[in-house]
Amino acid sequence: MRETALVVAIFFGSLLCWGQQKTDDLPQNYKTVLTDSFVKVIRVHYGPHEKVPVHNHPEVPTVYVYLNDSGPVRLTHYDEKMTAIVRPPTHKGAYRVSAGKRERHSVENLSDLPSDYLRVELPGFRVDDPELEFRGTAPAEVSHDISMTEFEVPHLTIRRIVCVDATPCEVQRPSTSAVVVAFSDVFVSDGEKRTELKLGDVMVVQAHEKLSLSSTGSEGAHVLVISVGDETPVK
Repeated sequence: MRETALVVAIFFGSLLCWGQQKTDDLPQNYKTVLTDSFVKVIRVHYGPHEKVPVHNHPEVPTVYVYLNDSGPVRLTHYDEKMTAIVRPPTHKGAYRVSAGKRERHSVENLSDLPSDYLRVELPGFRVDDPELEFRGTAPAEVSHDISMTEFEVPHLTIRRIVCVDATPCEVQRPSTSAVVVAFSDVFVSDGEKRTELKLGDVMVVQAHEKLSLSSTGSEGAHVLVISVGDETPVK
């Protein structure tokens, strides 16, 4: 009985603290790496078997971009009732588009492997839009060139680009502002300057910029380009 009472007290105490945590007051596992008018990118790392204390995430549509092959992760949610789900193993190059909801949860990495991913938050989009639910799988192999639109709804497009040739390959110009996510070591050129990105690095490119990619190592250049419309839907 005493243990049950303690669990209940902790649970309701967590609910009372819901509104007290600032948006950016997150555990050290979460590092903001990019903030722009149309996007906010947070890099996330859970070490092997690491437990992350209860924290909040804002109510905002989000693209989760997975940077490594990881094991299962348990998420314990503190909403109207306490529930636990297990996120299955992720794969480098995969991603998930989520319509977004406010979350208060703790995290436990159940694996010997670390879990690394990006939270690409899209503050201009309407929360709970059913069109913003999608899972993009990692390519089976990246030994050939790929230039493919994998997800597209009004004001949001996600393209995968792979360039295996040593010669820089030109990328279709985004018609709107976009964020480039690197899955390999790559040079991104806009015609005026060349930027080197490592795995998990991100950069903003403006609409209609001329872009080209080239690899900096033995692995081909592999990126995800997340384009966001100038007039995003109002929440």
